[in-house]
Amino acid sequence: RQQRQEEAVAGAEGWPRYRTDPGREQTVANDPMLVGGQGAQYYSSHTSDVLLRTLTALGGGWTSGGRSLQSLDNSVTDVIFSVGARVHSPPDPHQSRHPEAGGRVTVTRQDVPPLVTVRPTTTSGPAFGPSPYRNQELLLGARVYTVPGLTARPETLTARCPAGSEVYLWAPRFWGTARLTGAPGPTGRFRADASRRAAMQRLGTVPPSGRLTIELSAHRPGVIPDGAVGCLDTGALHDVVQRLRTTGATEVTVSDGTIRAELPAGSTGTAVIAAPRIAGWRCAAGDAAAQPAGDYHGLVSVPLEGGSDSVTCTFRPPGLRLGLAVGGAALLSLLLLAALGVVRRSPKIA
Repeated sequence: RQQRQEEAVAGAEGWPRYRTDPGREQTVANDPMLVGGQGAQYYSSHTSDVLLRTLTALGGGWTSGGRSLQSLDNSVTDVIFSVGARVHSPPDPHQSRHPEAGGRVTVTRQDVPPLVTVRPTTTSGPAFGPSPYRNQELLLGARVYTVPGLTARPETLTARCPAGSEVYLWAPRFWGTARLTGAPGPTGRFRADASRRAAMQRLGTVPPSGRLTIELSAHRPGVIPDGAVGCLDTGALHDVVQRLRTTGATEVTVSDGTIRAELPAGSTGTAVIAAPRIAGWRCAAGDAAAQPAGDYHGLVSVPLEGGSDSVTCTFRPPGLRLGLAVGGAALLSLLLLAALGVVRRSPKIA
């Protein structure tokens, strides 16, 4: 199973022109380290707080109290993080409570902007709010969702949305299944409890009537929040992608802990790198001196003052130099103590 996933990732690889996400359905939480790709899903007791908060605000899910992040299979977040290829696998039949017989590994592709985009400069802006759909739009820089009012009953949700738009359900505290009736689409499987949060999932396409009904089957008591349904205008999203590609990086290179992007001549505004703004990033526009990276709603950013044609960002783990200095001093102390012991034990000549 992992071999098939690795082959699918390798066949779709395009880094750093775009990311390849190995998908949500893994055998174990750290499979992405084995099968490759550049997705967000992995397990670590050192998961950064800014990455967890950012993905959660965008509708992401997690387990193990936030230490194991899940891939967010969503068209808008794939644009935000430059995910141009995504691997889809059936659930692991040895672990899933709902195995899908006969499933196979597939790859979907999407037009996305480069890893480094240029956004207008804003002196102040809104922070993330309660709606993951509006939070995604905040990072995207455009309105692409309809968030309809819902009529909620114990086993159904009904709403009206533009025909042909993509239906997403955000139910972070729901354990059960959800299915869009009257239209083809996947069955969403949500699992949430005290230590895990269910990720937003796509359920299908709004039928021509514009009326949608979602059937819910709860396996445990849970809650469907206000604003749980979002209907994505894929045409509007495509227009945003074209704009970001026009103004974004013309070339991106990555080596070790450094990202360098060539920009259209005279670019102004803010360069945004599709990577979490954790401590340790330092960036420079053009030939300017490197400074601590800016924070663009949880992502790395660089102000382009006066027009720039390149940005360079380098990551160094916080405390690395101090740690090396302390380690070196400790080693020197041990060597001195050892040498002193040898001198004291040496026989004296009368």
